Amino acid sequence: MPLLLDTDYAELKERGLVFTEDEARRFLVLSGYPLPDGLYHQKSCDVLVIIPGNYNQGGIDMLWTHPRPTRIDGRAIPAVMELGSPYNHHFDGKEFCRWSRHWTTAPVLWRAGTDNVVTILRRIEWALNNPDPGVKK
Repeated sequence: MPLLLDTDYAELKERGLVFTEDEARRFLVLSGYPLPDGLYHQKSCDVLVIIPGNYNQGGIDMLWTHPRPTRIDGRAIPAVMELGSPYNHHFDGKEFCRWSRHWTTAPVLWRAGTDNVVTILRRIEWALNNPDPGVKK
């Protein structure tokens, strides 16, 4: 059974995003996701999100990246797990480091039946562009 709606797959294709799914673990992995210029040493990473069983009534809560990006300014990225953390996930021979980011308060709550993969992509984009957790936009 697919993880997303048909319209979501069309959105991913329209954006030219390469992805893989693991339906058993409900993983959606976006390959070669571009990182913002001037913020990280890496130009891209793979991003893993867990699609909830009640999608699209509920959305993602966190994300995981491989590799774990490092900032050009040398600062640590708060609430991102180091390699070897039990909170990380392994997929396709890679360790994905957890970014503990939560969208559980207004104004960024998931809108059941309305939000979709575009909302997930916005959340990923926001987290990668704002590595210091704080007010979520």
